[in-house]
Amino acid sequence: MVTLHTDHASSLLYAAANRIETMTIGVAASGQKAGAAVRAAVLGAELLGRGAIGGFVVFAILDENRRVRHRVTQRGGIEALNLPETWLAAQSAAAISSGPDRPEPLEQFLPGLDNIGLVTGHRLPNTPGVNDIPLNQAVLARLAAGQTPQEAITAVLCEFPEADAGMIAMNACGEIGTGNSARVMRRSDCGGAERTSGGSSVALLHNSIFSQGPLAERLIDLAWSCLTGESTDTRLLYLHDTVPIHLSTNDRVHVKNDGTITAVESANLRLQSANRRTTGIYLGSEIWQSGRLIGRAITELFTETSPGWLCKPPGSPPLPLVIEAFRNAGKAAHPPQSQAIKGGSH
Repeated sequence: MVTLHTDHASSLLYAAANRIETMTIGVAASGQKAGAAVRAAVLGAELLGRGAIGGFVVFAILDENRRVRHRVTQRGGIEALNLPETWLAAQSAAAISSGPDRPEPLEQFLPGLDNIGLVTGHRLPNTPGVNDIPLNQAVLARLAAGQTPQEAITAVLCEFPEADAGMIAMNACGEIGTGNSARVMRRSDCGGAERTSGGSSVALLHNSIFSQGPLAERLIDLAWSCLTGESTDTRLLYLHDTVPIHLSTNDRVHVKNDGTITAVESANLRLQSANRRTTGIYLGSEIWQSGRLIGRAITELFTETSPGWLCKPPGSPPLPLVIEAFRNAGKAAHPPQSQAIKGGSH
């Protein structure tokens, strides 16, 4: 006969009774453009990862008056939220995401209190605890009582070591604490990362998202560049408009200093004449900026093409591409003149 610890049994029964699939990523950030930082991290997970991602999202901020505001979607991932600029500029933001169609209300997975803070996480952070109070709500109550985010998370997870939960708490001052239960720490598919400097902080936890390379650190890079403006090893580029495709001996993408894609070179003869949806920017393509080779594409860009052009569908948001930047990209190294795109480098 197997005896279950109370918190372990509670997690299993709760998930079974409510047919809840677990959450795969939680992110929180504080500082300038924290909203943009959280959005970039979740978008990066959708682009770089495979698994239960790109479905439901809860996104929350503390606005200028420290009031909690939510946006949610059941399907379509982070871009389905169409976040306004004021939310991207928020100085306290968090998100939780996974596959589609989670139980309503979705805000239960990322609760907050005005003037107090936000609690996100992964797995089942809303698992009932003492007196059936969800663990993430118990963390919020501790924040309201004056505990630091780290103290609050540590205390709650120590009470329920076999809960299937990891959490990230952030108070209204921008302090962040993180933690996984002992149960979650035994998993082999989890990742997490944190970064803090000056008035900027970001943290994330994830599970069951599979990727080539170190996913958590890459996502933190994407968030950090939004928070601080610093150049990081992993960056986002965007196709804002239709750009020319030129035949070449190498696959290259030309970009402006702000990460806007301006032109594409391809060694694929068929791409030059394509008139369909296809892979317009290939994995591993060289990234060129101001005549310098600065990195390589670590995702692909799939979109409409017409002969000689890579197209952004009208009315669609800018199309993202993730790149890995080369650390020693300071020296100019122009491609051969016969292969260079006239006006392609800015």
